[in-house]
Formats: sequence, structure tokens, C-alpha cells
Amino acid sequence: MDSADQRNSEASTLFDQIAARYNDTLARIDEAALRSGRTGKDVLLVAVTKYAEPDDGIVEGLLRSGVYDLAENRPQRFLEKVNYWSKTDYWTAEERHDFVPLDLRKIGAHKINWHFIGNLQRNKARRILPYVSLIHSVDSWKLLETLERILEEENQRILNEDDPKFPERVSVLLEVHISQDETKQGFTFSEILEVLPKTAELKHIKVCGLMGMAGLTATKDETRRQFASLREAMDRCRALCPDPSAFNELSMGMSGDFEIAIEEGSTIVRLGSILYPNRS
Repeated sequence: MDSADQRNSEASTLFDQIAARYNDTLARIDEAALRSGRTGKDVLLVAVTKYAEPDDGIVEGLLRSGVYDLAENRPQRFLEKVNYWSKTDYWTAEERHDFVPLDLRKIGAHKINWHFIGNLQRNKARRILPYVSLIHSVDSWKLLETLERILEEENQRILNEDDPKFPERVSVLLEVHISQDETKQGFTFSEILEVLPKTAELKHIKVCGLMGMAGLTATKDETRRQFASLREAMDRCRALCPDPSAFNELSMGMSGDFEIAIEEGSTIVRLGSILYPNRS
């Protein structure tokens, strides 16, 4: 076997492994959703690609398997993958729009939707805004104000031919601190209740729901209580949201706890290691 054939064989094996993990994960999502009175089609799987390089076959394997919602947690890594994949058929040159919930998506729309899930420093926000579909990790009123100001500036600016086009609105989730981990970011429950009515002032921000992470050392029972508390907060917050009809997304659950999250009402799970070959 020559070197080209060997590379093709290795790539094919990698893609098969990713597809198998993806299909197994979909089955587990469906089972967890059924336990919560829903189906797997009610839960969006977002693949976390921070452990992958743009061209190492992992992202391509996810795309080939049918995963088009991809997430990064650092702006530089986000932009590396945007730059690489914007040159492929998996990218759309069309204007970026608001985050589209699962039930409103067009069948066969096989284009990448980029999510940002990490701590977003205000001085880095401008760089990702032309490309992001949903920011999960808005953790302060100051960040909301920064996003609003940037979008106002960019929508009024006369663009050069090569300038990235900014969306008129950006879709976000408000991150809530639901665990006792000091390293975790996010609003407190009381802060969320204060901030939500104020978002009516922001014409370039669409608040779609909440995001939270269970504690790193939480037991299964503690994780369930933390997720349940976020679901209950979601129900209380909807009445305070300027656009309650759009306030439907609950992003919670990662590779180690996504089934509990779905049972407690998650609509978006952020999965990384469970989709990767040779990872637990």
C-alpha cells in the first residue's frame, strides 16, 4: 500500500470511528429525551472541537456524520477553524443570521453553525461576531453592552470589499452560575432577574435562553439538582424576557452528564470527548 492509499485508509477508519460514536451518542440522547417526555429531535447536539485541529480529520469526520453545529471556547481557535472551513463547501457565504432552533431548520441545510461556549473577553468579542451563530457564555451586563456597541458601530460603518460582514443581531444565552465552583463564570439567579428586563434596551441582542455547567466534583444527585435549578430559573425568567417566544433554549450537559441534563430539560448539549475516537 503506497502512502496515499495508507492515508486514505486511515482517514476512512477515523471517519467510521467518529460516525459510530456519534450514532451511539444519538441513541443515548434519544433514550434520555424519552425519559423526559420528549424525543432526541428536541435536543441539539453541539460538538465541541477544541481538541481538534482544523485539518486532522476530526472536524471532517463530524461533518461527514451529520454534525453541523460546532463549538469553540477560545477566540483564536475559533478563528483558526473558521478560516480553514470557510474555504470548503460546508461553509455558506450568505449573510449570517440569528440562531435557528431545531424545529425551524430547513431539511438538508448542511452548513456549519459556529457556537462560542467559553469565557469571552470584551476586547476579543469583535473578532468572532461576523461568524458566530450562538454565544452560550454571556456572563455579565458589561459584555452585553459591549456586544451591542460593537454591532451598532459595525452596522453603521461603510465596509471595504474584504471586510467581514457583521450581523444585525447576535443570538446569545445568559450563563448562570449554578454550582459552587469558584472557577465557574456566570450570573447569579438574582442577577438574571435584574438583567433580563434591561435587555429590552438592546436592539442588536437576541436572548434565546440560559446556559449552565454542573460542578466539576458534583455527584450525580448534586448535578441533577443543579440542572433542575436552572430549568426552574428558565421557567421563572421567561416572563421577564422582552421576547418570551424566543426564550426557549437551555444549554446544559457535557460528555459526562448530558443524559442527566436532558432528563432535566436541556435543549442543547455540548459534547466533546464522547465523540472522539480513542477517548473515554
